[in-house]
Amino acid sequence: MQKKNYWSSVILAVAFIGGTVLAAGHAAAAEFSADVFMKPKGEAELKSTLYVKDRKIRHELTEDGETQIIIFRPDKQVIWTVIPDEKIYLESPTSDSERSLEEWTAEKEKNAKNLGEETVSGYPCRKFEIVEDGVKTLFWVSKKFPYPIKIQDEEAVIEYRNIKEGSVADSLFEVPSGYEKMSMTEMPGMKEPEK
Repeated sequence: MQKKNYWSSVILAVAFIGGTVLAAGHAAAAEFSADVFMKPKGEAELKSTLYVKDRKIRHELTEDGETQIIIFRPDKQVIWTVIPDEKIYLESPTSDSERSLEEWTAEKEKNAKNLGEETVSGYPCRKFEIVEDGVKTLFWVSKKFPYPIKIQDEEAVIEYRNIKEGSVADSLFEVPSGYEKMSMTEMPGMKEPEK
């Protein structure tokens, strides 16, 4: 497996989650799982799995047989990156102030062009277009969830499918016992950012 490609996929997944699902922090008791399909332009489609319970989020991505789990815990203001095959994890700080930038808000909707309604993954959605710095992005926002369940821009298409509403186990949002905490430089294929 090429670590560079794997970590690029992980970074893409984190960016996507940051851009859409983190808005679930303001959903009333949102609890569901879904398959997330990401199709970057010119690349193969990536499938991952998402679990949401209230404000806690778990995102699982498997590529070339290696699984990466990203757990968002706003109540603890941390993000855990877990690698089950090696029983290790990385802890990174986060904050609600970072989250609020990514929500589908009334302000964002006010600046969006309403393109009507379409059904995505069985959910009626309002379709919006936002143009920022000359870049057009399409958002499909379900009335059931206060954040997009499909996003399309010039670089990628991202969509939730097989959405299952219902109870999600609390244990999915914890680092498994016996896992070793690592620093960024100790994580496989990772380097500290240059200063």
